[in-house]
Amino acid sequence: MNELEQVAIRMKEIQIALKSWRYEMFDEYATKIKAELPQELREEIGADEAAGWRAVLKQLPYNTNGLPEEWTNKIWLLEDREYQYWTMYRELLEQRAQMAELIIKQREYVNQAALEKIYDTHGSQRFNAFTSYDQTTYMVGLPSNCLELWMYIESDRFQNPVFREFYSEKDVVIEEKEMYANQPGSIIYNTFMKTAYDAHPYGKPILGWMSDIELTLRTDMEEHFKRFYAPNNCQLTIVGDVDTKKVFKLAEQYFKSWQPSQVADEMTVVEPEQNGERRVVIEYDAEPRLMIGYHVPVEPHPDAYTLSMISSILSGGRTTRFYKSIFDKQGLTASAPGAWRGPGDRYPNLFIINATPKSPHTTAVVEEAILSEIEKLKDESVTDRELERVRNQLSMQKIQRLGSNRWLAFALNGAYVDRGDLHSISDDFDRLMSVTPEDIQRVASKYFTKKNRTVALMVKPTEVADATELETGESE
Repeated sequence: MNELEQVAIRMKEIQIALKSWRYEMFDEYATKIKAELPQELREEIGADEAAGWRAVLKQLPYNTNGLPEEWTNKIWLLEDREYQYWTMYRELLEQRAQMAELIIKQREYVNQAALEKIYDTHGSQRFNAFTSYDQTTYMVGLPSNCLELWMYIESDRFQNPVFREFYSEKDVVIEEKEMYANQPGSIIYNTFMKTAYDAHPYGKPILGWMSDIELTLRTDMEEHFKRFYAPNNCQLTIVGDVDTKKVFKLAEQYFKSWQPSQVADEMTVVEPEQNGERRVVIEYDAEPRLMIGYHVPVEPHPDAYTLSMISSILSGGRTTRFYKSIFDKQGLTASAPGAWRGPGDRYPNLFIINATPKSPHTTAVVEEAILSEIEKLKDESVTDRELERVRNQLSMQKIQRLGSNRWLAFALNGAYVDRGDLHSISDDFDRLMSVTPEDIQRVASKYFTKKNRTVALMVKPTEVADATELETGESE
């Protein structure tokens, strides 16, 4: 692990010295050489990444002679005073090959998925983890007689972690992020968020930027883990057939030695008020899509409950307005448009609407239909019957969820993380049920305005003109 870290540090130093544009230029050239290796040699190399890069090194010039003429004509691309950039890049490839060899060597000493195997042996379910905009969550379902086993394993996992497979796992993360980044839904979502937010971190991707991930060291992550994965920044949520006194006794026994750290303060950045519509058009060779968002508050702000009710009125079932009007009656979309609030729940977020037009309808036509439904919320009072129908659906949904330990665990966990109060689960539901037609008209008029709106459109290059029609044709 120490050898791997030294190699990674040197690779980072070289990559920074080359500058991103020069590094990408050299790397593209080397990757092309790698792809053009003789078929027989590629078969011999197989999955041996180290051998692959060493084969490339043999094909690359040792000095600037033999490099593309457009580079040698601008010699400062390759060498500049004390910097021999091409020599540095060759060293980088050698370090890359060495890292691949070290990772393979290290695997001899790694017992992969040992923790997962222990849990599987004891009947675990849904052993997983995820990171959202507001929290990182680790979860597992176990028989109740495995409570102490869980305490023993998790207390050790968080107090004494050894990130043995950091670099091989980082490569997996990079591959997944690259794959995700090229999906149309991901492209429009990330562009939409960056456009909607100026200051708040909600506008940044959860995993950060690719350039940061590529240059992150294991020691960087260890420092991050020590700071944020601490008892004063953590909560344990246990739901099931357990004895409360025993839970607290075991928690004291296994977690008492876990030392607190200097975690980040409460987020104080407030997104400035938006003073004009933001509109971005993404040219991409895929089926068109659109996202519309409005900045809105979160619970316990009184308007947040009305916004939740509005999302249920607009979308979420066959009796909702988007389904009946835009999807069913007009046939404008491939599926009913969705409406929800996100990307997080802890800080002021967005009321988001997404839709996929059904050919031959354009994003402009679908956007106009969605905005028409939004205007109806302002101009026409929601009927008591429609509101009661939504209340009944939400009540049934809550009853069904209460029968799930998993849902209870998520709900309790979220209540503490976002609000610091488990009673917010019942309080929020009661406040949601008390929303009136007058509240809906008032809140819709307050937040669903043009100056508070962000629109992201994904269109094929030939459809760009159609996508911008509403930009000049609609007034406040």
